[in-house]
Order: sequence, then C-alpha cells, then structure tokens
Amino acid sequence: MRKVHVPNDQLPPVEWLAEAEAACAALADAKTEAERDTIIDTKQRLWRDERIRDWLLGLFHNKCWYSEAQEGVSAYHVDHYRPKGRVTDVGRVNPEPGYWWLAFRWQNYRICGQLINVKKNDVFPLVGGYRATPDVADSLRLEAPALLDPTTDDARLISFEMDEDGCQAVPSGGTDEEDRGRVVTTIEVIGLNRLDRLNSKRADVWKECREKLASYTAAAGEPLALKQLQRALIVMDLKKRVAYESELSSVAEACIRKVGSEVVCAQVFG
Repeated sequence: MRKVHVPNDQLPPVEWLAEAEAACAALADAKTEAERDTIIDTKQRLWRDERIRDWLLGLFHNKCWYSEAQEGVSAYHVDHYRPKGRVTDVGRVNPEPGYWWLAFRWQNYRICGQLINVKKNDVFPLVGGYRATPDVADSLRLEAPALLDPTTDDARLISFEMDEDGCQAVPSGGTDEEDRGRVVTTIEVIGLNRLDRLNSKRADVWKECREKLASYTAAAGEPLALKQLQRALIVMDLKKRVAYESELSSVAEACIRKVGSEVVCAQVFG
C-alpha cells in the first residue's frame, strides 16, 4: 500500500462540489432516518459521477487506492471509506447505523477495485470501540479505525513478501502488536491476498526487481567503466519502478529494501 497524496490546494470539479454540498445540506435537514435513506438513494449518482471518479483517479494515476493495481482488481468503484448505510464488525456482526452524514463528502471517498470494494462492503471495525457521531464536533478524530486508510501514513504499515502463493501483503517490519493487528484486519477485510491475479501481478514486479538487483551484483565482474554504466542504468530503472505514478510501486520498494544492498537502497531512495 502506498500513501495517496491529496493536495490541500486541489478540490473536485466546482459543479460537482456544489451538487454534493446541496445533498449534504438536505441530509442535515432531514428529520427521520427514512428521509435520509431516501436522499442517499435518490442522489447516489453523485459518487458514481464520472466527474468525481475521474478526479479521484487522477490523484493516484489510475490506481486502486488500496491495492495500487491498475487492472488486477477489476473495474473501479468510488468506495466510502466509512460506510454510508450501515456498518458492521469483521464477520458482518454487530450492525450499526452507518456514517450517513459522510455519504456525499468527497473526503470520505477512496478509489477501489470492484472486487475489493465488494469484499469490504460495510465492514468497518474499530480499535477501542468508540464510533463517531454527527452530533459531536470532530468526533471522527476521536475514532480509531482498525482499517488502514491509504490517504494517511497507515499505508506504510503494509509491506510485501514472496512465497509459494505469489507476492503476499504482510505487516511491515517493526510494527507494534496493535498495528500488526490492524494490518491483518485490513488484509482480511479488503481481501488483499485473496485475488490470484493481483498476487501474480505483484509477483511479476517482485521478480523483475529481483532480477535487476542480481544484475547490479553481477556487474562487479565487469571493467570499471562498464560496471558503473550498467549499475547506473539499473538504478535508473529501479527509481522508475518505485515512482509514485508506477503501478505496484510499493511492491517494488519492498523488494528493493529487503533484497537489495544498503548501497543500492541509498542510490534508489536517497
């Protein structure tokens, strides 16, 4: 997982934003749960609108915000990070009212591959149990989601490793017990290791980087000028592989950091 940068000076298209603000105002004025449900149902076109979807896609170079894949998780959906209708714990237990007041707030939207979005659905477990309400100012800041948020530094808590099943998402080294639990929960809830095609695509990236690292080492047997040239080109390729816009760049980074030497890591990430 890689942190998605949402610049403070960028907003969704003005026309879409005006329609979304009007829908938020209508929700705030609704007197009953039934009225709110009707508003959300009749205006669901807003989060399915190409204007907001394309704007969100542009922020992360057409990649799923959870998997960082472009094709491995099927068509893109606009996911509500905090579910809008109802919310349940892991295992679809303990249903509660959802975060209805965030239904049209673009800050709650995440671009998500269809198969991952279906798996996540309305599951949104918490650490500690306090759930935000619309009546308490800044209550979202008091909430502790177990599900990692790709727009925060949470993304650094997930790394990758190769095994017989392909390239699997795992907790990053050095994470404490609580954060490891959040990583395991996130991998399960959104199915990060469930899709064979996604695992295979990650494995291809890992193998590609591993081969380049092997070539870097093998260049030691060449004359100095040729060795320097070969290694410079390899480092250039690896830098492109870990660039923000590159698909599965977090997998490439994990491979380089775990397989590559300190010298290579300093050149690629320094």
